[in-house]
Amino acid sequence: MGLIFNNSNEIEEKVKSILGNTKDYLIVLKHNDLKKGLGKLLASNLLYTFDSNRSFLIFFDEKGIHEKEISNSLKGDFVLMPWHEIEDFELSEKSNKAILSFSHLGKKVAYEVSFSGKLFKNNRENLDNLKNKDWRRIS
Repeated sequence: MGLIFNNSNEIEEKVKSILGNTKDYLIVLKHNDLKKGLGKLLASNLLYTFDSNRSFLIFFDEKGIHEKEISNSLKGDFVLMPWHEIEDFELSEKSNKAILSFSHLGKKVAYEVSFSGKLFKNNRENLDNLKNKDWRRIS
């Protein structure tokens, strides 16, 4: 739904007003691993469809990862996941997408970072920028 209701210019303006820059964010889709996705598919086709198409805006700073669901609207606040609560931070890159996964307070969280489509046009460049900055984590 975020692909229908939002456009990249609106998202970029929101990020710029919050961050002051437009290089430390990604537009991502919720990613379910095979086991979790299959369980939701068996439980309900409708649940699987809505859950797998949720879109998020995530940005990174010294405090942690800030997440906001943008499936329906850009309004609302970001949720902070501090770096000290994040474990097993991994990035798996493929040709047209990447999977970013980590554990936050013991719960596995995963996002699909797409590199194709109008809404995802800056993801490749922003992902490279974030990797070079070590995700803006404080060492």
